[in-house]
Amino acid sequence: MRNHYTLDDFIKNVHKLGYTFVEYNGIRVPVLYIDDAFFEQILNFSYNKRLSIDTNLNIYDDGYHVFVDITLKFLNTNKEETILLYANESIEFFYSLATAGIFGLSSKDNQSSNIFFIQLPKKDKAEKAYDIIKDKLKRSKNNTYLE
Repeated sequence: MRNHYTLDDFIKNVHKLGYTFVEYNGIRVPVLYIDDAFFEQILNFSYNKRLSIDTNLNIYDDGYHVFVDITLKFLNTNKEETILLYANESIEFFYSLATAGIFGLSSKDNQSSNIFFIQLPKKDKAEKAYDIIKDKLKRSKNNTYLE
């Protein structure tokens, strides 16, 4: 987990590669774009191996802005990645995450049909996180989310 001390720290560290959605078994699944090198690294250390990934959502707000750090810790490796999203503009990502209980990672530089899916072990944690984010956005003075 990173330490952000000011609003400027959060803004500078927001994930800039974006995300998309794919339809998977009739469910809308969010997919985060990551850089090509990281995507290749994931494919290389997971090829023909069982891989466990600890996924944590850390929610930060100041009553105006809501940010969510998504931390991915690839167990049995030394790889950990943290992706910061600005929830005021990405609530649909968290809704789809809570609904699907799964999300994907895909290369932004080399967009192909390859998506690395990560299933959340406890979908209810994503549902709870979505409810917290939604509640914070409802009370936010900078509310870009309307129910």
